[in-house]
Amino acid sequence: MSENLLEERAQAWNAALTRRDLLAAVGAASLAACATPETPPVSDDEPRTSEPRAPATPRHLFVFISDDHSRIDVGCYGNRDVHTPNIDKLAGQGVRFERAYTPVGVCKPSRSALYTGLMPHHNGALGFDPVRPDAPTWTELLKPELCATGMIGKLNTKPVERFKFERWVRPKRVADTREVAAVKAAFEEMLGAFEGRRMAVVVNLKDPHRPFRGPFEDPSYEGAPVPHDPNALTMPPHLHDTPATRAELATYYDAIWRLDRNVGALLEVLDAKGLAQDSLVLFSSDNGQPFPFGKTTLYEAGINLPFVALWPAALAAGGVRTEFVSLIDVLPTAVDMFGATSPRAFDGRSLLPLLRGEQPAWREFIVGQHTQHLVGEPTPARSLRDGRFKYIRNIRPEGTFANNVLDHSETWKSWIKAAKEDAALRDRMRRLVNRPAEELYDLESDPFELVNLAESGAHAATLDSLRARLDEWMRREGDPYAVG
Repeated sequence: MSENLLEERAQAWNAALTRRDLLAAVGAASLAACATPETPPVSDDEPRTSEPRAPATPRHLFVFISDDHSRIDVGCYGNRDVHTPNIDKLAGQGVRFERAYTPVGVCKPSRSALYTGLMPHHNGALGFDPVRPDAPTWTELLKPELCATGMIGKLNTKPVERFKFERWVRPKRVADTREVAAVKAAFEEMLGAFEGRRMAVVVNLKDPHRPFRGPFEDPSYEGAPVPHDPNALTMPPHLHDTPATRAELATYYDAIWRLDRNVGALLEVLDAKGLAQDSLVLFSSDNGQPFPFGKTTLYEAGINLPFVALWPAALAAGGVRTEFVSLIDVLPTAVDMFGATSPRAFDGRSLLPLLRGEQPAWREFIVGQHTQHLVGEPTPARSLRDGRFKYIRNIRPEGTFANNVLDHSETWKSWIKAAKEDAALRDRMRRLVNRPAEELYDLESDPFELVNLAESGAHAATLDSLRARLDEWMRREGDPYAVG
């Protein structure tokens, strides 16, 4: 798998994302969310959005979170194969954020960051550790006199007693938060119980997390491409093309289709109860796809998330924003909405100014952290991404990276077999398991991070600049791996 072949695959992926293909994938109704707006071009750092109709504060907040789901795996972000009409419609009616990130590509610490508004080294959950006592949580800040708090699905952070939602429907009661009818019924019941009060409700959907459990079909949806055809998929350039990879990717897309139906059912409930107009709905994920170079890494497939906001009372349809936003911004947004106060400053920021169409001073870069996982030895890393480049520092390059995807997926097993006859694939797999000390990627020309520029003399100045910015950030923020 030479660099020329990798480049050809990237070109094939990009060529597949034509206007005609997007129309075929998501329908004309969601074109505003998927196609390039017919407006003058803007720079990478300039937000693109329509003016809001009226400044306001939403009455309710509903947060829908998928599980192991990358930005590139949604129709409105340009994937012509996966079937996500409801999420695409949500984006077409609201605002799509292009540069949304989790601070860490691992489930439990990412959710701990979501529920505290703090980076992992500030809330204590660097890996699968509990949130520290001095890190206020979602339910401790959003008090009952301000709003009702509810959760459907897994919490996946600890200690559990620090997250006392007024109502919590656990996964076993809703078919592991995958079955559409069960999730919809639980949501209707919860909203009925909270009627007359302001609400902050989180729905944690289990799809498309492994194992990809069926059934995925739904006879009430006519003409849906389920199951997805493995042979018809356009392979993302960061994944090596084997029959096993195609088969798992197709089933992963099937799980995303079921996730999408769940999102559609939840939106139907809000419409039926007359809550949609005056609510802020956020859709995102906890971390990226469960494939090599995805979850538990700091590559784009591991930390770059879908992030869509719908606020009909204030947002014009079809907006696209390019600011760096993060899961740590969700709780500060809720605190802003409900008039709560926190005893300590957040690392995140309220999204309300962006959603109102304002142009506040915002992040110039975004940092990712990986410290440990449940599998293998710790292989800590940090990343810093600006408008064009991403720098990754592998703090213990002598370590051997491992995760559940490498241990259990048919995709990785098929790569091991293929690598016996493919030296370039062997080298790429080796670079995932045994990382170089530094990595540098030009996301403008190489969005799938196929070519490491860290040893390229032509990019020495960029490498020095991003290295220094990360060093400064780590020292200022008290990162445990800061030097100096």
